[in-house]
Order: sequence, then C-alpha cells, then structure tokens
Amino acid sequence: MVYTDLFFLLALVPLSVMISFFDSSAEYKNLILILSSLIFIAWGRPIAVLLILLSFIFDWAMGLMVGKLRDKSRAGAMAFLMLDMLFNAAIFIVYTRADVIRLPEMLTLKGSLIPYAMGYYVLRAFSYVYDVYKGEEAEKNPFCLMTYMVSFHFFMCGPLVRYKDVRPQIRKRSADGMMLSRGFDRFVYGLAKVVLLAYALRLLKLTGLEGGDVTFFGCWLGMAAFFGEAYFTLSGLCDMGAGLGLMNGFTYPENFDDLNSRGLFTGLVKGYNTTVTGFFREMIYSPFESKKALRAVMAFICCVTVAAWYSFSKPALLVGAIVGAVVVLEMLLLSDKLSKLPVIVRYIYMVVLAMLIFGILYFGNVYGWRKWAFGLVGVGDKYMMSKQMKKVLLSNLFIYIAGLAYFIPTVRALVIKGTDKLGSRSREMYTTTEVCKSVIKALLLIMCIAAIITRKM
Repeated sequence: MVYTDLFFLLALVPLSVMISFFDSSAEYKNLILILSSLIFIAWGRPIAVLLILLSFIFDWAMGLMVGKLRDKSRAGAMAFLMLDMLFNAAIFIVYTRADVIRLPEMLTLKGSLIPYAMGYYVLRAFSYVYDVYKGEEAEKNPFCLMTYMVSFHFFMCGPLVRYKDVRPQIRKRSADGMMLSRGFDRFVYGLAKVVLLAYALRLLKLTGLEGGDVTFFGCWLGMAAFFGEAYFTLSGLCDMGAGLGLMNGFTYPENFDDLNSRGLFTGLVKGYNTTVTGFFREMIYSPFESKKALRAVMAFICCVTVAAWYSFSKPALLVGAIVGAVVVLEMLLLSDKLSKLPVIVRYIYMVVLAMLIFGILYFGNVYGWRKWAFGLVGVGDKYMMSKQMKKVLLSNLFIYIAGLAYFIPTVRALVIKGTDKLGSRSREMYTTTEVCKSVIKALLLIMCIAAIITRKM
C-alpha cells in the first residue's frame, strides 16, 4: 500500500483514528496503531509483515545488548552497534535496489513501501540503537518500541523521529479536538502537495527535460520543476506524517528550513530534510568539529553518506562527492568572501550551482547533462519554448503560482499575516475566514481524491 491509495485515505486513516478514541489509555492507542500499520504494510505483500517484524526483533535485541554492555565493555557495545548498522544497511540495499540485485518479486517491498519509506525505516531503527550507545536507556518493553518502528505515520518520508524524542508520548499521550483539527489540516495540505503540486511539476519536468528538442525555457523550467517535484513530494509526505501524528497524539520536529542565502550552498544542503542531515552530522561530523582538517574530511564523508542513503547508485555517489567538495571549499576558503556578496548574487550562486550539480542526478550520464547544461545558455536551442510546455504551463498555471507563493517564505508569511489580520477585524470576519479555510480544505481533499481516481482509470 502507498500513501495515495484510496483505501488508505478513505478507510484506514479515518477508521484507525476514530477507533483510537474509544479508550484513552496509551496502551490501547498503541495497539490500534500497530494493527492498522500491519495492515498498511501487508497490503499486497503479506510477507513484508514477517520481514519487518524480524527486523524489529533484531533491532530490539541489539538495543538491549548495547545497553547492557555500554558501561561494561565499550568495545563490545560498539561491535553490536556496528552489527546493527550492517544489518540495516543490508536491508536498505536489498529492498530499495532489488532491481539491481534481482530478487524474486515476492521478496521485495516495493509494492507496499516506497524505497524512501524503507530508507527512513532502517535509519530510524539504527538511530534507536545509536542513541542507546550514546547513553539513552534501552527499551525493555517490545510493544512500545514496536509502536515506534511500525506505525505508518512514522513510515512517511520524514521527519526522522528519534525514539528518545517520542518515548514519553508513546507511554502517555492524548489527542484533543484541537490536535485532531490541526492534524487534519496538515494531512490535507501535505496530500495536496504530493497529488496536485508535485504531479503538475512532474509534467513540467518531463516536457522540459525529456522533449524531443532542446529549448531555453525547457532547460531552466524543467530543472526547476525537477527540484520542485522532489521538494513538494518529500515535504508533502512530511506534512502528511506530521498530520497523522497529531491526530494520534504525537508531535514531531519540522523537517525543512526556509530557503535563505545566509548559509550559502552548505546551508541549502543542511536545510533540506534537516532531521536526516542532522543525524548524519551528529554521527559522522560532530565528533571531529573541533579539529579543522578532520572536520573537512568528515564533512565530505557525511555528504557522500547522505547521498548514498538517498539513492544507492553511481550518479548519487558522484553528486554526493561533488556536494562534499563544495561544502569543504566553502568551509575552508569561500565562506567569508561569498557572505559579503549582495543577497541576490548569493541566491543566483546557490540556485545555479545546485542545478548544475543535481542535474547529474537526474540525467545520470555525461551526454544528457552536457546537452542540458549548454541549453541553459542557449547553445543548441532551436526555439525558446515548446508548444507542449506552453500547454502544460497554461493548464497548471494556478497550481504553479500557489506552489511558488508557498515556497517563497516572504510571500507565504504575507498571505498568513493578511488572513490573520482580516479575521481579527471582527467576530463576523473571523467566522467568514474560518469557513473559507474549511471550504478550501474540503475542495483540496475532493480534488486530490478526484485526481487519484482519474489517474488510475
């Protein structure tokens, strides 16, 4: 099952939330979460439940062993930590790169869990054992840890929720009407990002980058759409996960920083999927932060490791190495000089550099990347924009404007401020604005469901 299945949206989510309110105890709510999540995982791939449960048992046992040996034998605890890392790395490689390893179809999880979700699962599992190694108490109650490991809203593509942060909520929590409302809002907006906005950007990407002829606007807008699709897909899934968490009594950290030029290219990399990059920084980079030479080396290794986690492929590793080299250059040589440039110049530097580097990830070969890169400056262009791109732009213009307004922090802040100011004028205006918000949410949900149905026909 995936997160845009109608059964998930219209049956599993509302029923599991509704049934969880039948009892206020955390134990009962955890049980409902576990059972509904096992249905989610097993949908179409029953063997996936067994694989996930075996993985959970292994991580639970490793946590207990690391917790037991941590104060007695640091080397022994480290050995079990490395064993857990290798185990989860093997799961990640096997079940996200089954097309390379050529496993039988029945042994893959692609039909039930998207590769990113499996990546978050193994990283979450290892982060628990890592935190135990760093001093957190090992969880002796397997059902508490199982709630953390298998709950479907933790499977969303971010944020990376650490067990130490949600342990108190797993043992005691409550979801009131306010949390339920906020959670539903977040879930619907996230679903709209994935189903409406990311899909519209995907169409723009395909017409710009995979059309027959190279065009100037096709190269620029196509690559911008590639970034937009990735951003809104992952941030939308994060919003859906956070919304489901709120509806079940959980609160999660935010996972994306607003775009700004102060941190330069390094800040852009750190601000994307902050909980994941933060965990890798803590594990690889932070122990050597006080030593300048080692800090640069570890920053490079950290970038390559994060890239491998995103996609265990040669283009991803190459992109990770290039990103690491840029981060090291900014850290050692360029930061002070670039920070003195005007804001607009810093933004141009960030955007162009990101497009050139991450374009490698999209094309995967030198020929396609070179042809596109020359097209950015008009070399090889036959005309400015294809007819198909014009059609896509006009058909989805309102969606693109809404996405751009959301992505630019100042515009988003102005819209929110204006809405709040309008609602604060009087009780009648407040009621009117709240009703309008509810209507917009209802329309978004209907549009998303209609889009899902239409694409499956």
